[in-house]
Amino acid sequence: MRARLTRLSEIAALVGGALLMLAVGVTCASVLRGVVGQPILGDSEVVEMSLGVAVALCLPWGEMRGAHVIVDVFTARLPRRGIAGLDAAMRAAVALIAAVLAVQLATGAHGQWDRERETMFLQIPYWWGYAMAALGLLLWTVTAGFVAVERMGEARRA
Repeated sequence: MRARLTRLSEIAALVGGALLMLAVGVTCASVLRGVVGQPILGDSEVVEMSLGVAVALCLPWGEMRGAHVIVDVFTARLPRRGIAGLDAAMRAAVALIAAVLAVQLATGAHGQWDRERETMFLQIPYWWGYAMAALGLLLWTVTAGFVAVERMGEARRA
């Protein structure tokens, strides 16, 4: 199960990375064209949506790798079992928060789709950005829940 979730998270992160590169490319092209007085129309729309979705798609990979920031000033001296138990509880809390955010984004996607909202210049439908971010947070929910269960098992064995 870990291998499958890790692979799925890697794929999501690669898509997120591609979106980041798209944002960088559009920004650079717009700046270069702006020098000659012809900036790219709607560049900020592409950058905004790409960056929001990219962040959401990269979070599960960080979760599976244990790469999120951990402040352990007060817990560093706890026994292994205590640290694993606390880590399991915190990751379960992260899973819960990610689930709430995923539901809110999915609700927002439906609202944007229902109202047929689009960006001003390029007429990109807003709902797709919300929906893609919701998928990233849904995957983050699953990965955080999985890691919480893993850490709970480690706490019991320690």
